Amino acid sequence: MTILALHGLGGSRANALAYLPKDLRSHVVAPDLRAHGASTLLGDGDDFALESLASECADALAAEHDGSPVSIVGTSLGAAIGVRIALSGRFAIDRVAFQRPSFTHESLPANLAVFPVIAELLERHGPRRSLAALRASGAYDAVRGVSPVGADALETQVTQPLAWERRVRLLEIPRNRAYAPGELASLGVASVVLASPRDPVHPLHVAEEWSAGLGCRMLVSPARDDGAAAVMAWYREQLGSFLTGL
Repeated sequence: MTILALHGLGGSRANALAYLPKDLRSHVVAPDLRAHGASTLLGDGDDFALESLASECADALAAEHDGSPVSIVGTSLGAAIGVRIALSGRFAIDRVAFQRPSFTHESLPANLAVFPVIAELLERHGPRRSLAALRASGAYDAVRGVSPVGADALETQVTQPLAWERRVRLLEIPRNRAYAPGELASLGVASVVLASPRDPVHPLHVAEEWSAGLGCRMLVSPARDDGAAAVMAWYREQLGSFLTGL
């Protein structure tokens, strides 16, 4: 089995790998998306179209693929990229796990509207003053009121290395649609949706839309604000069972 692990917006391959049980990391392809992690690529709007990102990840998979069936684990943005790869027909897909999906059939759904705001704050205030500007914004307050962990994750979008240089990703990527209405039903492989409560950027209603469209189970973890270690252990347990067919 080959596993393609795909991280979320502002994350890196290390974030994607962290969800996987250690005994399933023997043959994993986990690329850094354009303008993420160790990637040196930037680009403009077209480069951050979902199909372009999916094509780059598929090329990374093809370069290391040993011909075995592919399982995809996509988190947040990675779920949207994963479904595009699975639907492309380029690989024989065994199963797909969609974790905390955030993209929908709409461009810039309400749960992702904070990211262009952060891009604009980075543009206006620069890397040194953007954090204070973010904390003073209503979009930040709305997230922190529901989930301090979610608000902390937003802060990393302005404090991580190269945040200012890579701000285009926050402006362009949320405009993508993950799928067309009715398209998820055509996937036709074993799937599961894993979600977390009290997560404003990855709300349960989005996960429910994915689950209904795919016709698959949706499982809900403990809340991330109640303990990160327990939540990650839950995800690893669920992935271990799903990916091994248990």
